[in-house]
Parts: sequence; structure tokens; C-alpha cells
Amino acid sequence: MNRRAILGSLGALLFSAGAAITIGRLAAHKTLKGGATRVVSLSPALTETVLTLGGARKLVAVSNYCQLPNGKQLPRVGSSLTPSYEAIAGLRPTLILCDDSAGAKRSELAAIAPCEILPWLTLTEVVGSIRRIGQMLGQTPAAEALAQRLDARLSHKPAPDAPRVLFLLSYDADRPAEIWFIKPNSLHGAALAAAGARNAVTHEVPGLPRLSVEELITLDPDQVFILPVPGATLEQRQKQLDAFARLAPLRAVKDGRIGIVNGTQSVGPSILELVDALAAMLGKMAGPQRASGFVE
Repeated sequence: MNRRAILGSLGALLFSAGAAITIGRLAAHKTLKGGATRVVSLSPALTETVLTLGGARKLVAVSNYCQLPNGKQLPRVGSSLTPSYEAIAGLRPTLILCDDSAGAKRSELAAIAPCEILPWLTLTEVVGSIRRIGQMLGQTPAAEALAQRLDARLSHKPAPDAPRVLFLLSYDADRPAEIWFIKPNSLHGAALAAAGARNAVTHEVPGLPRLSVEELITLDPDQVFILPVPGATLEQRQKQLDAFARLAPLRAVKDGRIGIVNGTQSVGPSILELVDALAAMLGKMAGPQRASGFVE
């Protein structure tokens, strides 16, 4: 292909993408006041929230990592960090939803359609963001009900003498020194407290929630709960339990108070189901000392 043909093809591509962006922004201007009608969600928690609020018909695309109900298929358009701009523009969205992850391409996405960056770490942030999503979708009553339900359930505080639990976000049996824990100032941290446990890590954590083995031994929690990755088999869960049980100096290991929790890693509305799973595990741990841990 000669130079003129290459430049011509490139110009046509840019014109096409630009036209799609212009059309999308015009459509957004007309429809956003009455509730967005063509929504692209680039965060799993936000997608789950839209679905919970009854907005399935308004979703036109989701991120590569979003979970959809069985039988529902939608275009996958990257993520808030690596969005597929041309694919998004071609769908002519009236609203793009992102969480406030560092590096989210807000200005670039805003050139396509109104882009809402929603904070989604603490309970206060999540409750406020749910209400905001409801406003944008024209689903205010449903959003208010959901926000109140999460706030009421996840605001409960544990008793002063409740067990000190280290809550791990999975555990790699092949990399035992990598210990990633649940922050107390997070939605999963609120779920642990609502279930009736004190977080063994008491301070707010601004950065990556990671412990060294030495820090773990110093912390010496009463109990350890491990939240496996989605789809982990029973064999994989047992392997995690066995690997952690090798840390013999820990009180939780000696007492057999290590549990694999059957719950969700999602920070969407399904976090409420995790509270029940955590409470059930606490109930199991309240019995006599065990020789080994629990796998749900």
C-alpha cells in the first residue's frame, strides 16, 4: 500500500471514531436528564449494582472482568485503566461508569460521553455512590432502598471482646510469603465487623494491604479466614488451608482456628451474602479447639 493510501485509511478511521464520539455526546446530552439509557460500566462492582437496581436493559457494554447473569451477553470493552475507546464510541453510550481506581482514563472517556468516576472503598463511599447511580439511571427509589440495606447491615460493630480475625484475600500456597489481607477501612472489612469479628489489623491502611511473615507472627491473630478466588475447587481450598497451617508459631494454627470462607470477592451488593458466610464461620470457630481448620 502506498503512502497516500495509508494516510487515506488512517484519516477515514479517525473520522469514523470522531463521528461516533460526537453522536454519542449528542445522544448523552438529550437523554441523561431523564436517566441514562445506554450505559457502559467499566467496573465489576458498578455493573453488579446496575443489575441489582434493575438496569440490565440499559447496559450496552461492560469491562472484561464483569460478571453477568447466565444467558446475558454484552460486548467487553477493556477496563477503566485500559478502555477500548473505539469500541465504546461505536456503542454511542449516554453514560460511562468507572470506579476511582488510580489511572482511570477519565478525561479520555469523557470525550466520548458523560463519565462518572465513583469512589468505592469505604462503606460511606459505596452507599453514596449507589445513590448517585440510582439518580443517573432514573432508579432513585431502588437505589435508596439498596443503600439503606447495605448501610444498616454493614454498620454493625463487633463486641470489644470479639475474636481478632485476620481476613486474607486468598492465599497462594506456592507463595507463602505473600500475605494479602483485608483492610479494616474497606467494604470487606465492614463485612467482617458486621459478622461479629474484630479485624486483627486495627489501623487504616492507605497502600497495599500486605504483611510479611514476621509481621504476621507479631500480629498473632486469634483466627484466620481465607477468602479463595472465584471458582476455586475444594482441593485448591484444602491446599490453601494446609499451606497456611505450616505457620506453626501462630496461635490460630495451634488452635486449629483457620477457615476457608465460602464467600464473594465482589465489593458489589452481593457483599451482604459474605456477612452471613463470615458469621457462620465464626460460629464454627466458637466451639472447642480443633486439630485442623475448616473448609466450607
